Amino acid sequence: MTQRWNVQQDYLEITEMPFYWRLSDTTEQSRIPARMPITVTCREEYDYLEFCPTDSDWCALNDAYRQNANIGFVNPESGQIETYGSSVNQFFLDVVVAYSPEKIYEIGCGAGFSIEFLKGHGFNVTGIDPSEYSLKWSKKLGFDLLNEFFDEQSLTGKADFIYCNDVFEHVPKVDQFSKAVYAALKHGGVFCFATTNSTQSIRVGDISMLEHQHVNMFTERSIHLLLLNAGFRDIKVIPGSYGNTFHVVALKNETMKQTYENSKSMECEGFFEKAHQKLIAFGSFYEKIGSSCSYYVPLRCIPYLASVGCFGECDLYDSNLSWRGKYIDGYTRPIKSLPDLKSEVKSRFFIGSLTFHDEIKKSLKTQGIGDERIYSISSI
Repeated sequence: MTQRWNVQQDYLEITEMPFYWRLSDTTEQSRIPARMPITVTCREEYDYLEFCPTDSDWCALNDAYRQNANIGFVNPESGQIETYGSSVNQFFLDVVVAYSPEKIYEIGCGAGFSIEFLKGHGFNVTGIDPSEYSLKWSKKLGFDLLNEFFDEQSLTGKADFIYCNDVFEHVPKVDQFSKAVYAALKHGGVFCFATTNSTQSIRVGDISMLEHQHVNMFTERSIHLLLLNAGFRDIKVIPGSYGNTFHVVALKNETMKQTYENSKSMECEGFFEKAHQKLIAFGSFYEKIGSSCSYYVPLRCIPYLASVGCFGECDLYDSNLSWRGKYIDGYTRPIKSLPDLKSEVKSRFFIGSLTFHDEIKKSLKTQGIGDERIYSISSI
């Protein structure tokens, strides 16, 4: 087995990893690369981890976002409307009702599922999204769309309320993005967003959070530091009600003073040393029994499988039945689900998700898979 990763004091690199920006019915690829390297460093002034794409990586990412493809968007076909989608929609509605804004924008609106939800409660929202995918859905559902990347200059007048879901973790130079949102708001305006909570993975050195799309990996501390630097005040960061997420609300108020306790030690400190240990442990596990294992939650297992050069030798499983039979770019086997397990009680499973580990383990045990055949990055 050839080691396909490198960890130093201030960065981590996997030399080749599936660029899973879509799920498709075949392994046929578009002109966008199926696999790319990934390198992660620490943005120390804000205490978060940052993916550092090359120019060619950014070209691939921009092409992916502009194409008419489902790049992880929440939509009626994603199987997430009633779970994750429902939780973020209720969060946005609660904040909109609390502030009663008139001029509302959603950055990165995708298929417009939140726009439609808020419209059903009497609020009009203009979407901002550069993709052909979003343009298709705006025509289908009839919502107003600025079909471009967010730019404060493209808004007509200042906004009362700007929100986004699964955008903050995707934006390069997120400190500049935060400042642009601040500039686009009126005094007293609200910035509201949901984003990934990477705290648990950062603390233990877990690399399952690595994605080419997720260029930023945050803790609560890093979000406070970023928003304060942009000028926001009255910042609230709370855990989301589904999955490992943050729900964030911040105000533009030039007269309010606010500081954040910055003497606390960095959350990212020691991450690379811990990740080095996890990668060594997974390499030993894979060499011993991992190649005969199935891997549950594909997006969380892919970084570990890539670290040992596995791009299709093992089965991938997921609880989302809408993903069943689909292929992730760069991986040659389709995704399976528990109905495919049949009576293979001798199977072994590696659960890639720390967030849903206990829930998945329980479902595997109902299928007759014993404790001794269920693994995670914490147990190997």
